Amino acid sequence: MASKKQPLHQLLSNPAPSRIDPRQFADLAAQLAPIATSYLRHLLRDSGVPLDALVEGVRQDSFDHLARTLSALSDSYPTAPHQARALVLEAKAHAKLALRRDPAPAARQLKIDWMIRWLENPPIFPLWVSLQKRVTETPPAAP
Repeated sequence: MASKKQPLHQLLSNPAPSRIDPRQFADLAAQLAPIATSYLRHLLRDSGVPLDALVEGVRQDSFDHLARTLSALSDSYPTAPHQARALVLEAKAHAKLALRRDPAPAARQLKIDWMIRWLENPPIFPLWVSLQKRVTETPPAAP
């Protein structure tokens, strides 16, 4: 399959969108067909164009990105619950597959646990993760 980077770059430059929403994502996928949605999502992330939470999906490359993208999906949940949930379920499935070959399985498992927390109660996740960060960033008490 030929690279889709250059055609995508051309589509994004005429005129440059201020943000890619799910409708624009579907239009880009149709114009670049055949293209896997995960690959298109990856190319769009690399493009630097701001992405709607339902386009960006769940980023697992760091805990900060995971917290940010899951929290953004919590914000999208009231208006698009099925799409938000599907993205988190897909990310969790990918994380479980990656767990088998991960050199840091404890960190990967923790990320899976965060996604499970999101799936249990999406609207509460941003509060939960902010409390979780406070607990883990608090220095231990002196003996």
